[in-house]
Amino acid sequence: MSFKKLTVFLFFTFLGFGNLLGQTTYSTNGYPIYSDAEIEGRIKNLSGLAVTPQLDRVVKSYIKTYSILKRDKTERMLGKLVMYFPLFEKYLLENGMPADIKYLSVVESALNPVAKSRVGAGGLWQFMPGTGKEYGLRINSRLDERSDPHKSTKAAIQYLKRLHNKYQNWELALAAYNSGPGRVNRAIRRGKSKNFWRIKKYLPKETRNYVPAFVAANYIVNNYHLHHLNPQYPELDLQLTSYTKVYQSISFREISDLTGTPIYILEILNPSYKQGVIPSSRNGQFLTLPTRNMSAFLAAFPSPDRVNIIQPNGRQEYFKSTYYVQPGDNIDKLARLFNCNRRHIMAWNNLPQPYLSRGQELTIYEISTSAAIKVKEIPSIAPKIKEQPVLKEETILSTSNKKIKKRTSNSNSTLSPSSKKKIIKKKDTYIYHYIRRNESLMDIVEKYPGVNIQDILRLNEIKGNRFPSVGTRLKIKKL
Repeated sequence: MSFKKLTVFLFFTFLGFGNLLGQTTYSTNGYPIYSDAEIEGRIKNLSGLAVTPQLDRVVKSYIKTYSILKRDKTERMLGKLVMYFPLFEKYLLENGMPADIKYLSVVESALNPVAKSRVGAGGLWQFMPGTGKEYGLRINSRLDERSDPHKSTKAAIQYLKRLHNKYQNWELALAAYNSGPGRVNRAIRRGKSKNFWRIKKYLPKETRNYVPAFVAANYIVNNYHLHHLNPQYPELDLQLTSYTKVYQSISFREISDLTGTPIYILEILNPSYKQGVIPSSRNGQFLTLPTRNMSAFLAAFPSPDRVNIIQPNGRQEYFKSTYYVQPGDNIDKLARLFNCNRRHIMAWNNLPQPYLSRGQELTIYEISTSAAIKVKEIPSIAPKIKEQPVLKEETILSTSNKKIKKRTSNSNSTLSPSSKKKIIKKKDTYIYHYIRRNESLMDIVEKYPGVNIQDILRLNEIKGNRFPSVGTRLKIKKL
């Protein structure tokens, strides 16, 4: 490198603009600042994009805001992915929409369901009052359904589908979502084009930056780890949730007394109810609860939308176990196996991407009423030894940080009578179980004392992606 080039390089690096020269530099706080070429390459590798990804000045500005200027806000937003993205993905899939439309809520509200803009837009998807009412969202003194994660998401999808049908282009549809179809139509006429990047100069400044902001949100959610961002994940009661519909008026205080759910958890999970009361409704209002508390509520208030609710014996708690990735496993298969979402497994194991490797150790949280369940998992790459390793299980009490630790013994003297039945001649006679809807392996294990998950996987030769579907008959144990 010549003296002149070296001088220029050192000058730009000192000013924090080394990335203009194609070099990765660091901010004064030690956070990486990548070159344009590196960022552009990652953007082009993003899969399933609804828009044409481009790296321009505005995209770079938003990425800098996410990764450098407002890191704390970005880390809080990233933690909320586990709460809202499974819900968004469900409704987008049901409506045949591109999965990455979910990033629009990051741009609009940073995943804050009670966010309000200076012009009066509100909720995860930032509906103006008039537009929200047009799409069936009620707004009054008792509730604001723009903050209802279910109803607002359904309304946003309905509105976006209408805009996409009009323009047959997601970039224009997103621009119209932000500023209204009228402004987009005028920009198309003035620019004599339906290419967003060509006509954006004729749009209002906020709308001009809207699609670039969408690209930047997609980028940061998928590459946050490269910028040393650490998601601030919420507690398990806010991650593992279920919802039902309520038709009669009931207060958060009553629900709390009935289910043991703290009122602050109810407020976070049900942000659309302004006064802490769910009003009566002929069509039903959504109530979201921690999954471990839903059965208690439904036992007292049966819902026509939910059937065969069994009240558990005892308090339900979270159980932490360890699973070793087997050949053929993938994160979606394991999410079905443990009755959760891929986002949960990613959060519990600090996985920035949904990729697994053989023998990888995963932390799994499940819900159970029994503290005596023994979950044994044998690594597929473990050497063959006489005494197979048995993993530690922890009971995570939801009301405190206290952990009850349990270890099962490897000694042959502790073998239960049921384990000795392997030598009984009736080796072809089994107890069978038919898999029900929304039933996980942990649910099945609880019903049969002396049985663990590994037993079921081995007896039924469940490997790779062959996890059985609803209605399948499982061998549980020999008689």
